[in-house]
Amino acid sequence: MSEQHPSIFKEIFKEYVQKIIAIVLGISISFWFEEWKNDRNDRETERKILLNLKENLAQDSLFQEGTAQMGENMINGINRLIELNPNITDSVSFFIDMAASYTGCPVNQTIYEEIKQTGRTSLIQDDTLKKMILGHYTSLIPYVKEWCEIDKLHTMSHLIPEMSNYFPVVIDTFNMVSNPEKIKYLKTPKLRHLLLTNMCYKKEAVKCLHLAADNSKKLIRRIDKVLLVTN
Repeated sequence: MSEQHPSIFKEIFKEYVQKIIAIVLGISISFWFEEWKNDRNDRETERKILLNLKENLAQDSLFQEGTAQMGENMINGINRLIELNPNITDSVSFFIDMAASYTGCPVNQTIYEEIKQTGRTSLIQDDTLKKMILGHYTSLIPYVKEWCEIDKLHTMSHLIPEMSNYFPVVIDTFNMVSNPEKIKYLKTPKLRHLLLTNMCYKKEAVKCLHLAADNSKKLIRRIDKVLLVTN
């Protein structure tokens, strides 16, 4: 009888240990499954973020290149006015219109602002891509906007008012100034100086726009590479 007690005790202890192991194993599996599910959701969210960001960047690069091309047309217009070639007489109003225009920085930051505000930047696992995205939106884009704003400010507050002292920048049927007269006024030192200065600002803005467009494409290539690995 006394010999049975150790045997019964062993059985009870064995059963108790098995139950503990089963509970611990069950909890571990539950935790592991929850982590796996959360990680899977995070990767799917990351994928959607990168796809949407890629779409924004593709639009940006297209618009930035288009704006840069318009900026180059503005620079060409100013250059033609500075040269004062007699052949521009018939087109002088067109070139004045080009000079009186200014650049802008088209950028869609919807997805970037969304991931920044929701703290989802951390979901992007590729550190190189993450640094590229942050550098693009926090450093490069503000730099581009700054130069475009300088161009706009100088055009609006200096160049257009000075040109308006001699002829209407926008065609005014009540105040018609002939093209030869416009060319004569364009020879004034102050106006020529302002045109030269404005051209410099536009050149810098255009250079920045090309840089932003190129960087947008570089980001798209990096996103494609990351998506290819994660798929």
